[in-house]
Amino acid sequence: MGWIGWCETAEMPRDLVEVACCWVDALEQGDVPAANAVSGLVGWDPGPWIAEAWRPDVEELAGSGRTVSSARQVNDRMVRVVLVGERGQAFVSVVLDEDAKVVGTSVGSDEHDGRFWVVVGCPEEREDELRAFYTMLTHGRIGTGEGRMRPPRWRDPAHPTQIHLDVLVADLEAAERAALEHGATKLEEFPGWRVYADPVGHPFCLYPGLTESTDRFGTLVRVVIDCADPIPLARFWGGVLDMRRTVENSPDRVVIARDDDRLPMIALQRVPDYHPPRWPDPDFPPQMHFDIGFDDRAEKERLALALGGTLLPPQGGSCPVYADPAGHPFCLCYKGE
Repeated sequence: MGWIGWCETAEMPRDLVEVACCWVDALEQGDVPAANAVSGLVGWDPGPWIAEAWRPDVEELAGSGRTVSSARQVNDRMVRVVLVGERGQAFVSVVLDEDAKVVGTSVGSDEHDGRFWVVVGCPEEREDELRAFYTMLTHGRIGTGEGRMRPPRWRDPAHPTQIHLDVLVADLEAAERAALEHGATKLEEFPGWRVYADPVGHPFCLYPGLTESTDRFGTLVRVVIDCADPIPLARFWGGVLDMRRTVENSPDRVVIARDDDRLPMIALQRVPDYHPPRWPDPDFPPQMHFDIGFDDRAEKERLALALGGTLLPPQGGSCPVYADPAGHPFCLCYKGE
């Protein structure tokens, strides 16, 4: 890897780039003590994460025979390390704290800004179950969180869905069987798509028509956000996520997408008697939220506020929390945070 000798010396790395490269080297070698030496995540064992997340991600993108081709400091909190292997490149964003300790890592296929995780509300004791469900079902950046929740109830505005996922599948019948076997519940069937609830109650839709080969049943094609008026919300999210292309446009539904067709798209849909979340009020929690990664978080904060977003009171997390014009919370993070 080129940094092993430095990281094995008694002297600690001297700058953020060296710390980040030592971190990446430790992950590549599976060296937990070396990873802990530069980590700021006290009490966290990186071993399982290396095996279950790091290695599959970098191997999918870069393949075997990986080496560090470059490393640069992006800002005062982030370093980008590029791994090159027989398959291609993996772009590793490493986030560091004020003591130059590693506090976050993400792996991507490029350096594009604005990729986001959909964080699905889930009680802590069921996070593993829900994570396994979505990993089985679809490709997509889907995580779990939120803690306490009031599960939505299909077609009940007093217990609103707020946000749901549209998954495009190659074989609708096979995907339905797998979803039901893994704890989903079928809610309704329409010509062309079907609606289910995941194991903790969040509705999602399966659509036939996937033609690309995949090792999952489907691909996350749209994230659908409920609102009272989709037009200003489309303007907001189009600006924040750089989704400038309008795929569908009507008074009740607007679908926006990136110019390069990277999925998922965002759909904003009008719902009658819309009830927004009131984060951090536990009686009106968000069912899902976005964690969005950027190189320049301060610039994106200025843009989000200018487009009608609101900064919400801090609750102790590492990423600031905002609300979009319809009241849906989201986080602006450094990539990897």
